[in-house]
Amino acid sequence: MNMTQHIGSDSDFRDSFLEGAARAFFVTAYADYVEEGNSTDNDLDEVERNERANLSRPGPGGDWYDHAPTTPPNAYALAGELWAQLGALNPGGAGVYTLAARATEADGEECDPEEFGRDLAMQAMGHGVSWFDDHEKFEIKIPHVDVSMCSFSDEAYKGE
Repeated sequence: MNMTQHIGSDSDFRDSFLEGAARAFFVTAYADYVEEGNSTDNDLDEVERNERANLSRPGPGGDWYDHAPTTPPNAYALAGELWAQLGALNPGGAGVYTLAARATEADGEECDPEEFGRDLAMQAMGHGVSWFDDHEKFEIKIPHVDVSMCSFSDEAYKGE
């Protein structure tokens, strides 16, 4: 008997959106955490710098998504906050399903929920990546979500 549990909702779209947003939040924080080890302009001691230097990181042209550990549960909580704030911030309480329908209509093709979550999370963090880099514009208001390397425990970055 398979004892694997699935944690999610009854909506594949919602689960995929949250997966994309959570991963974006965590990978961004992970990259900052690792890179902070390269700096001497912080309170890290030599042991902490060396620990961070040994964490997985991409080479030139590589992708941090391939190197960050498993997304921790509190990244999904942040993704849930983004989901809720999008619904509260957009006119008429337009939730994420309505926003995705607008994206689909603007592009003329089905909105990929994981990509939608990832790109809206990056916009919410103010990282200069936008859904509209590769997609047609539609009306949407993006909340600000504060995520930093301090948003997650050291253990999350080490994959523990």
